[in-house]
Amino acid sequence: MESRFAWRNLYTTTIFTMILGLAPCTSSTLLGQENSVLNEAEIAPDQMESIEIADDPKTVDPATLVSAQLAAPVTVKLDGEPLKKLFSWLQQEQSLNLLVDYQALAAVKVLETEPVYEELSEAPLYLLLNRLERMGISWYEQDNSLVLTSRPEYLKHDRTSSYHLGDLFDAGYQPADLLNLIRQCSGGRWSGTQEGFTVLLGDVVFIRQQDDTHREIAGLLSALRKHGRRTFTMDSPGQEKLRTALEQKLTVDFQETPLVIAVQEISRLAQIPIRLDRIAMTAGTVRERAPVTLTLTEQKLGSVLGSLLSNLGLSWSLRDEVLWITSYESANKNHKTAVFDVRDLCSDSQESMALKKAIETQTRASWKTQDDRAGSLEVPKPGVLVARHTESVLDEVLQLLENYRIALKASKFRPEKTLDPAELVTGYYRLTESMARDLSRLLPDLILPGTWSSEQNRGGPGTIRLIAAESGTADVKQNPTPYAVLVIRQTRAAHQSIGKLISSLRGSQPVDPEAALQPARKTDRQRESFGRRLIPR
Repeated sequence: MESRFAWRNLYTTTIFTMILGLAPCTSSTLLGQENSVLNEAEIAPDQMESIEIADDPKTVDPATLVSAQLAAPVTVKLDGEPLKKLFSWLQQEQSLNLLVDYQALAAVKVLETEPVYEELSEAPLYLLLNRLERMGISWYEQDNSLVLTSRPEYLKHDRTSSYHLGDLFDAGYQPADLLNLIRQCSGGRWSGTQEGFTVLLGDVVFIRQQDDTHREIAGLLSALRKHGRRTFTMDSPGQEKLRTALEQKLTVDFQETPLVIAVQEISRLAQIPIRLDRIAMTAGTVRERAPVTLTLTEQKLGSVLGSLLSNLGLSWSLRDEVLWITSYESANKNHKTAVFDVRDLCSDSQESMALKKAIETQTRASWKTQDDRAGSLEVPKPGVLVARHTESVLDEVLQLLENYRIALKASKFRPEKTLDPAELVTGYYRLTESMARDLSRLLPDLILPGTWSSEQNRGGPGTIRLIAAESGTADVKQNPTPYAVLVIRQTRAAHQSIGKLISSLRGSQPVDPEAALQPARKTDRQRESFGRRLIPR
């Protein structure tokens, strides 16, 4: 790990700070930075408390996000029966107020005579409805009725729901960051002026979106309130059985076997539901009876599927407790959201951004591009990481975080060298001439009065010199402002206050110069966080 990152501590006795937007001339400059070594008193390991990362909860159960009728476990088996029979079963045996938009379904060529191959065994009813999406059927609840329609028609039916965020604000989430997180990590359409409309009033946000996006939002907020090592925001608990099954070893021997038959045999051997995503496959060139040849002995199910499907240009994904054989495009668009507890890896915003950057550069994934297959990676507050991508990428993120934890535990704790606040050092500050002249006159009264050399205090250690400087631009006509450099010799403590004062003056922010002398608050921890090691010093 140390070869990948800049794990370094640079200590200087003479500090050169060029104030050009208060930009330091080296990455290790101690002046004008709130996170400088001067402010970071190390805490001995035996005085720190270790942070335990819980494994649970692993997911937010979608059954908690739908009505009681749709969350109820049912048992049903449809082996090629017409779609009309399923509609009757929902009405008569499940006592649902069912509204079917036959006209919309006919427009996408879904007829009531369409055969249905589905099965549930004491599983929530909503899973069956979700699986109908593979036939081109979408659903939503409205006025105590279940509406079945086509996807294009479904997207026209949005609704407004309110979410109370007060407890999350109290927990340290900022309103703007939280609203951005909802947009980036909950799916749905947010790009248009009439899409994904949000209004925040006090602690309550009002959002207009489709039903499935509202469920994702509710699941995301629930996971933020309680999450573990990795918590999916909306993933059925039954998915764990599928993930476990991918590790079991199978022996297969297919010789010019139709794909649909091979998939049925693998499903039987693995004892999990494996289905063909006929809509996604129809959009491509692969027929469900395309011949396949494959002979493998004692190989993991994941490897068997990869070998079987790669030559056909197909892939697979897990959704609604079914392993779907589908197109690469469809699999890459099946994004899920997970919340990761990373309090042991980063404790502040700077560490969090460093950890985020490391994940973006070390995973084989696309993040935040115009490609609709790209995912989102957000840090809504230090210690909480939220990722939205395919499940394979989320697995990669989890493994990377675990590797960081292993590296952190194996690393020896090396406290940074403590710099003497009373040590005299020289700093160079490049400012506009007017500001430099004012500060040369006023600094002795603003920063640690009595420590500056003067006629009345010839023994004072602090000195100020003013030197003219070039404007810093090739075209003086466009930027005629004269510049000057303040050459200040003072203690490290004084330089810390001077840097904060200049930074605040340039940003028009209030400043308390003495606050720079206070030790920075550090989170209790057994060792230095991994995020801190990612930040070049």
